[in-house]
Amino acid sequence: MTLRRKGTRRIVVGSRPYRWTVAPNDEPGLGIVVEHESGQGQRMVTWVEHGTVISPGLVKEVINHALEAGWHPEQPGVERVFRRE
Repeated sequence: MTLRRKGTRRIVVGSRPYRWTVAPNDEPGLGIVVEHESGQGQRMVTWVEHGTVISPGLVKEVINHALEAGWHPEQPGVERVFRRE
């Protein structure tokens, strides 16, 4: 299931384009949901505490962390879930 373009934002990290959005009001906190702009690869969700200001800088940070942890945004696979403390 890919993110709809409406309600998402585009960001480029390391020359790769992504779409992202925030899933509010979930129990673990706020979920920053990111996928490659093509919508064909593995999705990533990073949970942050309620009240965290979600800025493009934070989104770049969680994308870079996920990539370092083995997220493959252009390959099919199960959703990867992370937690930012």
